[in-house]
Amino acid sequence: MPIEAEQNIYEKFFNLSIDMLCVANTEGHFQTISPSFTQVLGYSEEELLSAPILDFIHPDDVDKTAQEFAKLNSGQDSLFFENRYRHKNNHYLTFSWNGYFEGDSGLIYAVARDITEQVKVRNKLQHLQRALAQETIYAETDISGVITKVNDNFCQISGYSKEELIGNTHKLINSDHHPASFFSEIWKKISSGKIWSGAIKNRKKNGEYYFVQSILVPIFDNNEKISNFIAIRQDITDKVNSEHDRLKALEILSETSSAAKIGGWEMDVATGLLTWTNETFRILDVEQVDGLSPMLPEGLQLFIAEDQPIIENAVGRAIEFGESYGLELQARTPKGNIKWIYTNGKANYKDGKIETISGTIQDIHQRKITEIKYNQERQKSIMNAKFAALGELSASVAHEINNPLGVISGYAELLQLTNTTASPEDILAKSAIILRSCDRITHIVKSLKKFSRSDEAIQHTSCSLKNLISEAIVLTRPKLKLCMIELQCEYIEDSNILCNEIEIEQVIVNLINNAIDALSELPDKWIDILVTETTQDYIISITDAGISIPIDKQLSIFEPFFTTKNTGEGTGLGLSIVKGILDNHGAKISIDNNNKNTSFVIHFPKLNNKVSKG
Repeated sequence: MPIEAEQNIYEKFFNLSIDMLCVANTEGHFQTISPSFTQVLGYSEEELLSAPILDFIHPDDVDKTAQEFAKLNSGQDSLFFENRYRHKNNHYLTFSWNGYFEGDSGLIYAVARDITEQVKVRNKLQHLQRALAQETIYAETDISGVITKVNDNFCQISGYSKEELIGNTHKLINSDHHPASFFSEIWKKISSGKIWSGAIKNRKKNGEYYFVQSILVPIFDNNEKISNFIAIRQDITDKVNSEHDRLKALEILSETSSAAKIGGWEMDVATGLLTWTNETFRILDVEQVDGLSPMLPEGLQLFIAEDQPIIENAVGRAIEFGESYGLELQARTPKGNIKWIYTNGKANYKDGKIETISGTIQDIHQRKITEIKYNQERQKSIMNAKFAALGELSASVAHEINNPLGVISGYAELLQLTNTTASPEDILAKSAIILRSCDRITHIVKSLKKFSRSDEAIQHTSCSLKNLISEAIVLTRPKLKLCMIELQCEYIEDSNILCNEIEIEQVIVNLINNAIDALSELPDKWIDILVTETTQDYIISITDAGISIPIDKQLSIFEPFFTTKNTGEGTGLGLSIVKGILDNHGAKISIDNNNKNTSFVIHFPKLNNKVSKG
């Protein structure tokens, strides 16, 4: 072949090669490069030939590359190494270099290949190998199952050294927990080229047991034949033990739930499917059927008609807005029984969306029936105490009414005697006195009538604290006069609270009556009522001339049937009823120990913050 034709072939090979071919001098400059250099790196041929090769090398690889050139200068005739080249877009590519040095010309002939992707894969494999060595229990066996390689974790968990494990089979750590058929199935599967995974119970050298989650993988050679096996395991001993403890805890929880009469439930929002615990089925008297679960509409139908809208609204808002709820409702079981239950629910989110609603259901029937009966008896006690106070007030009120009646009777007789001689002005003056006396009687009777009224519904409305105290004073004024006790009161004009006005009036009457009784034998007799306020509360202080109540008696003073009065002079129910009424109003009563006199202090929550001093 002519030299010119042969040269053309080499030029085509040089120009069309996908490998990067180059000629460089030992000073570190390219003499000539194939077009693939510019295609891979993005630079022009002029840019690559005009600058030193080291200008394109990653800073961390400059020394290594310079050392390779130095080796050639010192007489080494070939090179093989990797380094990183900067692309024109400023990212780096990894090149693998092969080349030799021609002594006659003093030039380096080299081939570079872009192995960036292979390096990424290689790095991943290296990271994977390190992870397997550090984080797993690793072993390799030959095709007969004889152990050929183990890592330190295997030795640590089993208690055997590498020398004891290598050359043995895994029978060395067999716990005898699994039957022979278990391992036969494993061997059959991996021998057929498939991967097996599952949990295995093994025995340590010291006889203790441990559990591993295993992945057994067959490895193939170039002929697609199995050359060996690798085993990757994770220690799940704690998990297995925890699962055992969890199951035991669930068993205890189930027994506890049954004893406490508390069941659990969960609803899938998308389907409305309900999942109930055994106790929930028992509480609602619903028969359990294998394979069947109740749906939301069925669950809602288990409540009485009056309560169905309440639970439907609560569940609906939980689904739509994620609102939690807790309700006391009456359920009607499939057997026709009606029972009180408490149920609550909360939303459970996944990826920002409400996926399920879950909660508990508790049988509170006996407690609720007892509570209803207690409230009925308590209301009777309040009424009895009210009528007892009313009876006590009646005598003094009768005396109070007798005074204006005497005035009315006297002036009426005078009018009769002077009907022919009296002037119109005299008649008008005497009739005005009679009308005022009648108004006084009307006011007393009206207050007494209102106080005696039974309010079964226990309605709470906005009431003026000033008016409540004034009405109580009207009822107790006759007794105050009989006992010659001076009462002073300082109000706040605009002081509204949310209350049952009859009950709060009864509270104030009881406290004033107690103060009157306590002052009966004292020379100095007075009662002061003071209304003050904070940002949150109105405070009523009812103070009398008596000395402060001893601390030891304060501990029992609000208990039923406790009294400091003489035998036959009190039931001991007054203050306990007072405290019960105030508790129901969210109010608090206490004794002011900083006052040398007897002083009861009541804190009422404000209805609003708009107040003014009067």
